[in-house]
Amino acid sequence: MKSIRRTPRNYDGIENPSKQLSDLLGEGLKAIREKAGQSSEEIFSAWPQIIGEQMAPLTEAVSFDDGILTVKVKSSTLYSLLSQHERPRLLKRLQEKFSIRGLKFRVG
Repeated sequence: MKSIRRTPRNYDGIENPSKQLSDLLGEGLKAIREKAGQSSEEIFSAWPQIIGEQMAPLTEAVSFDDGILTVKVKSSTLYSLLSQHERPRLLKRLQEKFSIRGLKFRVG
């Protein structure tokens, strides 16, 4: 079976129609580079603002490995509340500022 190649619209046969990926994704790649350069210390210091002033004394960001932030909580009741109800909201707020893949809670 013969394969048919598609010719790009307005192709004059002179210029190469391909584009550099960096040209197409310039702004997105720039934002990713900025987020990737941030350290775990920046994330730890931002945690109290993310969680809010009422819950900040009851939680502590303790580690950041492989894109997953681990947060220690004071009680199992708080663990249940955060892990079942608040995780999506908190993760979204963290991802707006940092390059984070996940959020994990533990009682401690």
